[in-house]
Amino acid sequence: MTLLELVVAMSVLAIMMLGIAATIDSGLTLVRNNRNRSVAANLASQEMDIVRETASASFTSLAPAVTTQNVAGVSYTVNRELTWEAKNANNGPCDAANQAPQVLRVHVWVDWPDRAGTLPASSDTVLTPPVGAYDPNTGHIAVSVVDANAAPEYGVNVSINGPTSKSLPTNSDGCAFFAFLPAGSYTVSLGTPGYVDRQGHASPSQPVTVTVGQVQSLQFDYDQASSITATLNPANGGVVPIDLPVTIANTILVPTGTTTFTGSGNPRTISNLFPANDGYQLWAGQCADADPEGKDASGTAFYPSASRDDPVEVDPGATTAAGVTLTPLQVHVVDQLSQPKAARTLVFVHAADNVCAGGESHTVGTTDASGNLDVSLPYGTWQVQELGHTAVTTWPSVTLSPLDTLPRATLTVAGNG
Repeated sequence: MTLLELVVAMSVLAIMMLGIAATIDSGLTLVRNNRNRSVAANLASQEMDIVRETASASFTSLAPAVTTQNVAGVSYTVNRELTWEAKNANNGPCDAANQAPQVLRVHVWVDWPDRAGTLPASSDTVLTPPVGAYDPNTGHIAVSVVDANAAPEYGVNVSINGPTSKSLPTNSDGCAFFAFLPAGSYTVSLGTPGYVDRQGHASPSQPVTVTVGQVQSLQFDYDQASSITATLNPANGGVVPIDLPVTIANTILVPTGTTTFTGSGNPRTISNLFPANDGYQLWAGQCADADPEGKDASGTAFYPSASRDDPVEVDPGATTAAGVTLTPLQVHVVDQLSQPKAARTLVFVHAADNVCAGGESHTVGTTDASGNLDVSLPYGTWQVQELGHTAVTTWPSVTLSPLDTLPRATLTVAGNG
């Protein structure tokens, strides 16, 4: 009984000690968070004093800034954001077109690691530029930068070049506002490493003309680039040409909704893709009939009931694996006496059409001892030629369709020599 009482007493003591320890830890965390927030609030107030002193000495020298300060072993990030606005503006400068700026809103916030749900310390003020600080005979450019979900992109570097050149990061609203610019033609460009626009451009640009007293508004869709690793799947073990182009499709791609990537190797990585929410459809080849939903120059579908494969989903900054469908074909090579010919190199040629102005040509492989070669090709009409030889009559052609349900029949190629 004494031993049992001892075990019970120790268990009760352990439970009590755990509760006390948890309470102490919670209290220490609260004290630490309160201390960190007090330090952050003081740093925010200090930054705002620096802003006022700078504005008093030289208003035009005020600029956004991000600095780091270490206090008692804690690293604090001090962010200063400047936004020009009209006095009666209800929205940000990038959302209120043609409202000339009148006041400068300053927003300061201080962040630190392990905030544990505590909000950053912040401070705000509004400054009015002194009379004569800026030339009234000027105009303004408002640049909005959003990601694939139309959310504002913070910290993207925006540059303008023209009668004057400047550079600004976007604020927390995804806006970079260039105020009081000389009238004239400008080029606005972005350049954040690892980011692309909807067309896959890492450094997209747009022209704009600044007029006196007006705000010219621009928008960029800009996000972390995605990649697709495309594997050209051999059909029935056939040889895959190493230089097959791969085409991707999405309505964001102008002007045709498609882009073709040439190259070699299998698998193939397609980089610098905008992370479109609806993904990309892929197929091999670049000519019109390589597309399962392709149409000829008159608008007639090659394969009326066929459809493309499901889109491949992509995420910002990530790489997605995808397979690309090919069609099997067995080629049998004979000479003018109908005798099988081994070690003959075959070339598959696609004529130019309304999409591939230069056509396609691929040297694939050599025949075996029986004069046979199994290949895997994109959809479309292909002429089969024998490298270094002439046709006995004409080189044969074959149309490979996404509607085929069985492997292609043998195609006989008769060459002289």
